[in-house]
Amino acid sequence: MDAQDLRKSLEQTDDKLSIFANRETFKKYDLSIKEFFDLISDFLSDEEKLKLFDYSHFKNFNDRIKEGIIGLVSDEHILLKMISNDDITSNFSSYTIVDIIKEMSNSGKQQLLHNQDFIEKHKLDNYELRDIISSLTDEARTEVLMDVDLITNKLHLSDFQVSELVEGLSDEESKSKMLETYELSDYQKVDIIKTFSSSSKFRYIVEENDFNKYNKIEILKSLDIEALSEFFAEHKEFCIENDIHPYEIVFGLDNEKQNDFITNIENMNLTFNEKREILATLKVDVKQNIDTTNFPEEYKVALSMQTKEYTKRVVLDLERNLEDYRGLDNLMIVNPEEFTEEQRNKFIKLCNICPNLQVANNYNTIEFISTASEYIEAEKWINSIIDNLNPEYSKAQKLAVIDNAIGKKISYSPDFDTEVSNDEDCRTLWKIISSGYGVCNGIAKVEQYILSRVGIESEFVSSDTHAFLKIKDIELPLANGEIAKGNTILDPTWNLTSHRFGGKPDNFCINYEQARKNDIDIDGKDHNCHKNDEQLQDATLNLDEESLRKLFTSVGLADKDGQFPIKDLLEESKRLDEVYANEPEQNISKQFLLLKQTCPEFATCQNSSMSVISDVLLSNENLKFDKCVVDRVYSKEDKEKKPIMFVYIDSNELGKRFYFANKDEGQFVGLTQEEFTKQFECYEEDLKKNKRI
Repeated sequence: MDAQDLRKSLEQTDDKLSIFANRETFKKYDLSIKEFFDLISDFLSDEEKLKLFDYSHFKNFNDRIKEGIIGLVSDEHILLKMISNDDITSNFSSYTIVDIIKEMSNSGKQQLLHNQDFIEKHKLDNYELRDIISSLTDEARTEVLMDVDLITNKLHLSDFQVSELVEGLSDEESKSKMLETYELSDYQKVDIIKTFSSSSKFRYIVEENDFNKYNKIEILKSLDIEALSEFFAEHKEFCIENDIHPYEIVFGLDNEKQNDFITNIENMNLTFNEKREILATLKVDVKQNIDTTNFPEEYKVALSMQTKEYTKRVVLDLERNLEDYRGLDNLMIVNPEEFTEEQRNKFIKLCNICPNLQVANNYNTIEFISTASEYIEAEKWINSIIDNLNPEYSKAQKLAVIDNAIGKKISYSPDFDTEVSNDEDCRTLWKIISSGYGVCNGIAKVEQYILSRVGIESEFVSSDTHAFLKIKDIELPLANGEIAKGNTILDPTWNLTSHRFGGKPDNFCINYEQARKNDIDIDGKDHNCHKNDEQLQDATLNLDEESLRKLFTSVGLADKDGQFPIKDLLEESKRLDEVYANEPEQNISKQFLLLKQTCPEFATCQNSSMSVISDVLLSNENLKFDKCVVDRVYSKEDKEKKPIMFVYIDSNELGKRFYFANKDEGQFVGLTQEEFTKQFECYEEDLKKNKRI
């Protein structure tokens, strides 16, 4: 017997459910799944469909059949009973439950979204809950999303999921409410705003102060060409004030939009250079399809520019007419570290043609940027050193001159490790030379760059806390008259103070063993500054003191007896201490004056000056204080919080005395404690480290 026979039986009986209840009856008929579902749909009410699951054979049906029967129910009250019945849905997967719920009405879905027990029992995760909410109509979805407690604390939807749901809304007013209701990230807000009308996008771009330049550009890229043209016309000043360049927007458009833009480019409120920047950074496919018949020559030159893949940077070709690059400064970030002398000379010319281009150097895959003027100034200083090297000098002699010159020119950044420290500036090669300030990895990079220019090979070495150089395959003259060749360690940062004040550099051409000894302070603590067994195990060359003095004498940095200029400072400081042994105030004043005479720029090379003050000038026999602090503060009136060196002395004879290094006057100025605390402030980071008095 087939489905038609069963259908006749059902038509002839009033108790249709009894036929479904009898398993033996069903065995007589040859039914397909579809025919089975059609019979249930045609002959049973929703209430009777629910009762089917009171019978064991229906309970034992597979999930596919159960799901099919549930799908035949239109009464949501019955449907809710079904999916809440463990006998029916105990083996259902969560996505099956979600598929059933998504077919329900808004009210049914919302009822289940508030049923925590149901959600937990069926282990619905937040992605499945998001899908349910997404299936709601706009009005119902908005209502659910406005219940922040439900969304975040009960359904545990992520900000990303909330953002997706808001994007899907069609009503802008509702989306705007969500932007105010939820604390979404900027990029999530941007994705939502990109779904708004052009006028609304304009408003958010111009009025949303929390958005950075790149957030605004992302929104601008979502405009159609007509709207984009309108924005350029109406908000030219806004773009200038926010450093938004039209090429940055057009670069991110797809091919079709770029083609449309170029077709209308002459009708847009853009400068000549802005148009050239856009043409230079178009996609290759777009450039190839442009009809340049009526293009001015300057446009054709811009189109001929090659750009690096996936970037807005022009690939520099120093062999072409450098004037071709005029006005394209914004597109040029050039790394000249490996340039030949000829290329450097051409690049300096280009820096004058394009004064706003950016000069890059790399450190640990990070790019650091100097300005064109900083590059020119730094290269002029480097050339002054190299050009004055005696051609007969050995590599060791050149190394001595270069390391000394760096110590005379560069100081350790005085604001390093404070809340106002610029971690990029102090590691940017040419900026360090131009400003005169850097930190260990930046200073080591400067020396490595200059050494490479004179043919001295070096390797950049880092420990956990410090950076320096391993000089490779260098020949050093030893005291016994022999020449030793090998690898040695040079720490330009730790030599800064010595070179600044004409002292013997204790970290010049030392072996690994000596470098590690230098890591241990007077209290016996090992700071591991040079610890790097892997890179330094072959750094075995150590220049003995006699040979070091002879080396520096040979290049005029020590006298004929190998004495360094700091000897005069040490002797004069000691003499002053003896003369003013009973006049501590005069003694201090004279020591400060000696510092100024020895190093007129002492107020700006603060780290080196602080070392000399602490270790030499104020450590004399007759200058013993209960407390002496030499450190840095900043003026309360200075918004930039630039560091100022100060000295605090506390003694029974003098009481509490404060002195600060006045950079304008180039001398120490004494203040009372009240005046000092009124005028100066400590850095927050220094206070945290308990470095202050």
